[in-house]
Amino acid sequence: MLPFAAPMVRAAGPTAGMAATPSLASLAYVSLRSGDPQIWVRDSQGHEQALTSGRGVYAQPALSADGRIAFVAREAGRPVVQVMSADGSGPQRVSTGADAEMAPSWAPDGRTLAFYAMDLSSGTTVLRIVDVQSRAVTTIKVPGKSMGPAAASWSADGKRLCFLAQDEKARNQAFVVQQDGSGLKELSSKFAPRGAAWAELSPDGTKVVWVADLREKRSHLIITEVESGKSVDLTADVLASHESPRWSADSQYIAFSSTRDDPDGARTDVFSMKSDGSELRNLSQHPSEDFDPKWSSDGRHVIFVSLRSGTSLLYQVNVQSGKTEVLAQHASHDMDHSVRPVAMLAR
Repeated sequence: MLPFAAPMVRAAGPTAGMAATPSLASLAYVSLRSGDPQIWVRDSQGHEQALTSGRGVYAQPALSADGRIAFVAREAGRPVVQVMSADGSGPQRVSTGADAEMAPSWAPDGRTLAFYAMDLSSGTTVLRIVDVQSRAVTTIKVPGKSMGPAAASWSADGKRLCFLAQDEKARNQAFVVQQDGSGLKELSSKFAPRGAAWAELSPDGTKVVWVADLREKRSHLIITEVESGKSVDLTADVLASHESPRWSADSQYIAFSSTRDDPDGARTDVFSMKSDGSELRNLSQHPSEDFDPKWSSDGRHVIFVSLRSGTSLLYQVNVQSGKTEVLAQHASHDMDHSVRPVAMLAR
């Protein structure tokens, strides 16, 4: 659990060089530039703005298609999920329960929000799916007590979600469920009884990419078809660790981080490959640690975190040219980024 401090959320003024009326944010992230973790946004022109300020810890931002930001703050001694407008104004909760809440994720249409809610007395966690307009709530329960920690992922049509949760043996597995709570299905235990990590649903809703713990100092990238349950190991012949796989918007490519190009098997680079395992490319190729890749809304870039400056900063690499650039250069840390859903660009 994050060590949340007392919150004070308000819209902050533009930073130096920031346009008076910025365009809709394409990226939200956490920055430590002011000392406390705050939610920042960046638009497509590179303008940055802090949306929270003051003492506190603000974490796990999630951008909606229309620019609103869901995030985690502290209220009454516990972390809760709040939603604020694109300019940082009007933060409010979307639920009224007494649970500890975490890891929000928006449906692509921006109407529905999913997050984990943990009963503080029992430690049991459920997945809440909330219509932010009507406040109607659907609650998803699983055999085990724990869920997450990564946020649930959505299909592009908003009808299906994927998330990690404990099975009856208290091992993390990949699950899928319909938005209305029906069709709960566990996908990973037949292939990897030791457990799963980093599960994400393809935008077309047909496949889940996830990481399998297969011992021998390695973790593999697995793709499982939702309907048939058939699984394919994309990294069967690689003695390396693989992390944080993310689908491109067309469900054709996967970005991920891996130690596969480090002779010592310790440092991760950012890679991409087609969903059949072909066209493998090392996108970052740097002696420092690169990790947590996510596709930009237009699919032309992969945005990732790197330690190459001595702190954690956000970089983006052009997938075609390989050109890499830092998004903001400073002496502190940026992390935990969220990209605005591609659905907004199609409207």
